[in-house]
Amino acid sequence: MKILNGIRATGTQKLRTTASNGDIIEITLYYLPAVQIWKADIVSGDFTLNGLRVYSFLNILDQYQKNIPFGIGIILSDQGEPFLINDFSSGRVQMAILTPAEVEEINDYYQELAE
Repeated sequence: MKILNGIRATGTQKLRTTASNGDIIEITLYYLPAVQIWKADIVSGDFTLNGLRVYSFLNILDQYQKNIPFGIGIILSDQGEPFLINDFSSGRVQMAILTPAEVEEINDYYQELAE
């Protein structure tokens, strides 16, 4: 798991990182103050996802795991949701790039809960 540092309390920002296999991941993170939510556009290779709502979940890219070799986890220090412009810069919310093994561990966890 790679925690993305340096997310600022600004309306729109571009982040660039790599997946564990070396693929480039470009994330445009933007805050919508009228509805108090964060959204993201994610591009990696041929994969493009626009307007993804950023919410508290172990892997917000779960439904795309057959298309991409990574996941994105949203980690909160409390039981809420990301809704403030300074959530990332204050440390209340963290965004993490997950490896394929971590994505599999999360899938196993949810499978165990379902049984």
